Amino acid sequence: MSRLYDVIIIGAGPAGLAAARTLWDEGVNRVLLLEREKEAGGVPRHCRHPTFGMQTFHRPMKGHIWAKRILSLVQNNCEIRTGTTVVNIKPGGEVTVSSDRGLETLVGKRVIIATGVRETPRHARLVSGVRPQGVLTAGALQQFIYLKKLKPGIQPVIIGSELVSFSTIWTLRNAGIKALALIDENIRPTAFRLAAIYARLMGVKLHLGAHVTQINGRERVESIEFTAADGSAQQLACDSIIFTGLFTGEYTLIRNSHLAYEPESGRPWFDQHGRCSDRDYYVVGNMTHPADMGDQCYLEGLRVGRLVAQSLLRQGAQRFDIPVQLDEVFRIAAPNVISVSPEAADRVTLNVRVNRYHKGEIIVRDGEKELYRGKHRCLPERRILLKNIDISGLTSDSQIRVIAR
Repeated sequence: MSRLYDVIIIGAGPAGLAAARTLWDEGVNRVLLLEREKEAGGVPRHCRHPTFGMQTFHRPMKGHIWAKRILSLVQNNCEIRTGTTVVNIKPGGEVTVSSDRGLETLVGKRVIIATGVRETPRHARLVSGVRPQGVLTAGALQQFIYLKKLKPGIQPVIIGSELVSFSTIWTLRNAGIKALALIDENIRPTAFRLAAIYARLMGVKLHLGAHVTQINGRERVESIEFTAADGSAQQLACDSIIFTGLFTGEYTLIRNSHLAYEPESGRPWFDQHGRCSDRDYYVVGNMTHPADMGDQCYLEGLRVGRLVAQSLLRQGAQRFDIPVQLDEVFRIAAPNVISVSPEAADRVTLNVRVNRYHKGEIIVRDGEKELYRGKHRCLPERRILLKNIDISGLTSDSQIRVIAR
């Protein structure tokens, strides 16, 4: 079996599978997909809520059905190796992997990194208490219920108010479990308001603007303590606590590599084409903007796959990169670098996240020149798109800044 490929894709979730599909359609045949799990498909394969498929197949689908569908479009065309962990990446598209075959070195003319995201666990949220059984994330809950057919508890409390938080109510319901409450620090749900209505219809009490202070229990969770929005200290008896959302990218591989990255987060520097500081490497999907929906990552994978295919056919023209600077209200921008070259489009879209609630104008400037202005209502962890930013007049001396007003 050849160890030299046109493209190696690290991660066989929605973005990676989409990139593989486009590469095949563009005539790139030697494509290798690497997946550390036993099955390809990513997180959606153990999701049973029908929030997938509308943007890709124009009908709602449960996650595991959608994952099988997008996998079926590439599994007969591309080599897929599951149970394979990438332990190192090097210049020249050199990728070191570990599997039941042992350690191997593979080489790709291009490498696409699509390693996705993970939820922030309890310890990273600075919640006090020991580590009893019954504390888990939404992803772990889905695997418990759908893959292992187990129940982690019968009186759970959900932490968070993102879309995944409310889908956790659905997951529990499918296992015959009713959530006692949903607790979040934000005074309004991060997900859409209809999600809060759904929670109330399911009999789940919402504690918004509340801060979790303590988890009680030694062998197993016994109760949770929190400060309510009115400042009162409250305690709720429960046997399991599910931390949801606050997604962060899988950046371990990036941090240990030669690629340039943001020191505070580990997120790679990449331009609107997905290209990293090493032009043989590209990134795509939720590792670049934690965390968009599966369909959105799939569509992005199609776009980046096409750009990678084009890069194999021609040498890149001379170019320069401009970092995207952010006001303190913003947490990230994707991309975080704008590339300017004769082949680059005159307009780009920035996908941004905020640190706190903001309602008003967002402006993108090159010095004093305005490139974009739009009104937005922004909540933490929610996707905000700044579309059609004009970059036609940028020079190597340009300074791009995103401003909130």
